[in-house]
Amino acid sequence: MGDVLEMVLRGCLQVAPVSASTVFISRGQYGYAGCTAFLISFVWWLNAGTSSGYQSWEFAASYGVGASLGAILGMWISRRLTQ
Repeated sequence: MGDVLEMVLRGCLQVAPVSASTVFISRGQYGYAGCTAFLISFVWWLNAGTSSGYQSWEFAASYGVGASLGAILGMWISRRLTQ
């Protein structure tokens, strides 16, 4: 269960800044867009270097669940920052 939860968190942490960045770019908020672009690259670099050992459909599905949660989290954060 711990590995599955890790995949959910990885997916969430990878997609949340992408979701937020989309909002920031669409609103022309350069500072927020630049910060989230850095975060996207930083998280991607860490994630890509450590995730190669997870090769089952359970991990793929749990990463997808995390990505979905990350999209919603990114939308929520960006709306709170730009209200």
